[in-house]
Amino acid sequence: MSSVYVRTELKAFLVAAVSAETYIDLSGQFSDIEDLVIGAGITMSDPWVGLQFLGSDEEPVSVPATNAVGKYREYGSIYIHVVGVAVLGESVNILTRAETLRDALRGKRINDVVIQSVTPANFGLGATISFEAGYTSASFIVNYERDLNL
Repeated sequence: MSSVYVRTELKAFLVAAVSAETYIDLSGQFSDIEDLVIGAGITMSDPWVGLQFLGSDEEPVSVPATNAVGKYREYGSIYIHVVGVAVLGESVNILTRAETLRDALRGKRINDVVIQSVTPANFGLGATISFEAGYTSASFIVNYERDLNL
């Protein structure tokens, strides 16, 4: 998982930059996606965006580097799942929403978080969230780095 700092900064940025979306943090466990959505105050007919944080590494970039002094660099990825109700033609709406989010993130520095790359949105099986019924989605990946100076 990404650090608390990265998660907080990215969520705050997205809410401010693309306020038309409803965001759900997909971290942790839930038994059913419907329970998660309803728990977030979203009805089954509302579109939403799922955020999935996947921190990959934190490494020292200075000598010495301990828990008290030094500099560490965190690398990670964030899967952003743009979800809509499964109806004919919804893919165009999902792609439009995904492009708005990608445009907001591409090349940004969000305080200490540097967005390194943003992939195109993908509808492919295994590339996005799987649903029993009712929703469809496309996902894209945001890669980032963040320096922590102690």
